[in-house]
Amino acid sequence: MVSNSTNKSVWVLSGLGAVVVILLVLTLILFKFETVHGNQIGVLETWSGGVDQNPYPSRTYFLFPGFTQTMFTYPLSIQVFVMNDKSEGQGEIAEGREQDAYLVQSSEGQDMHISLNVQWRIDPAKVVEIHKTVREHITEKMLRPVVMRVVKDRATSRNAIEAYSGKGLVELQRDIFKDLTDPNGELRQRGIIVENFVIEGIRLDPKYIGEITERQVATQRKLKADEQTKAAQAEALRAEAEAQADLKRRVVEAERDKQVGILNAEKEARQKILSAEAAKQQVVLAAEANQQKLVLDATGTRDAKLLEAQGILAVGQAEAEAQKLKLSAYAVAGPDAFVKIEIAKAFAMAHQNVKGYLPMDMNIFTLGKNFSEAINKVMNGNAPLPNPAETGSPTAPQ
Repeated sequence: MVSNSTNKSVWVLSGLGAVVVILLVLTLILFKFETVHGNQIGVLETWSGGVDQNPYPSRTYFLFPGFTQTMFTYPLSIQVFVMNDKSEGQGEIAEGREQDAYLVQSSEGQDMHISLNVQWRIDPAKVVEIHKTVREHITEKMLRPVVMRVVKDRATSRNAIEAYSGKGLVELQRDIFKDLTDPNGELRQRGIIVENFVIEGIRLDPKYIGEITERQVATQRKLKADEQTKAAQAEALRAEAEAQADLKRRVVEAERDKQVGILNAEKEARQKILSAEAAKQQVVLAAEANQQKLVLDATGTRDAKLLEAQGILAVGQAEAEAQKLKLSAYAVAGPDAFVKIEIAKAFAMAHQNVKGYLPMDMNIFTLGKNFSEAINKVMNGNAPLPNPAETGSPTAPQ
């Protein structure tokens, strides 16, 4: 009895275990969990619907039935693609080929081994298209061909000495990067975004490098000579500019002194003119004052003379008036007797101081036969009174 019970228990446990295993197998077949990590994006493929057109962002997805669905993930982080001569231990681990620096020829036919480095990433908006067309080995199928074509197009249009270093190398790198990042270019249209492009170096034939070095040394010497020449020319121009500035300063100072002299001369001339005008005005004023004085003196003399003449005239008029009145008083019978008496007085007065001897032939009756006749002649104007000087008679001694 015990053995039979034991056997039943074993069979029951075995059956339960088998059921559990079957359930687990069915669960694994029917259910699937897929995780898209943070730096990835997913693309889902199903048996019935094919590739889902919508990309799946980072998270964990429950798929049922799991055996009919598959999640493919693609990295969204920046990836590095290289073409150089370095081994894997000499630099950053990246997709690419060792001993695979890109060999192109310059415009003059020189071999150029170009080592390059491309940083790129997948465009999440076009990951479904990449999954449909490429899926694997994206760098070999999509990136490498385009990079090689662009580098070749740009490098072969330059000569080696230009592309080897310096400004030419910078321009070559800039032009290649511009083509790789063109929004309308092949890579961007297919879902590859180039973040950066660097030419690590260009390896040339050592003999040609020697020639380039010699040319660069000659170029540097020429540039140095040019710079020295420019410096000398600049120094000469500076000296010339200083000389010109000094000359202009001297000219300005001379012109200023000239103008100051002219102004001073004009000032002195104006002062002399003003002094002359003042002296002239003083002379004019003095002359006018003298003239006015003379006029006043002449006017005073004239007025005095006029007054004197008027006085004399008045005296004469008064005397004449008095004489007239006197004569009027004699305007009666016998006026001639009065006149005769006056003439006789005058005649007597005229000869009262005559001393000496009268002319021998002169007597009282010289003027007439008698005294009365002489008086009458004087009155009538028939015979002027005799002048003792004309008779030639000597005068009495004094």
